[in-house]
Amino acid sequence: MPKMIKGKLYYSSQEAADESDISKVTLLRWIKKGLVKEATKRDRNNWRWFTEAEVNQIKRVAAGEQ
Repeated sequence: MPKMIKGKLYYSSQEAADESDISKVTLLRWIKKGLVKEATKRDRNNWRWFTEAEVNQIKRVAAGEQ
């Protein structure tokens, strides 16, 4: 379930991948290859948190629009 942080909705890596109909491994591979941008927010455990705009960008890449 996405988290609300300071009035903004953030998705975990798994949630971002699920929303984009890809696996988390694929998402992480795309980040490493530079196909999608790294999450702008990380928590104290260094976990990635994606904004809704970042998730939409991942969805475009997944749809082949890039």
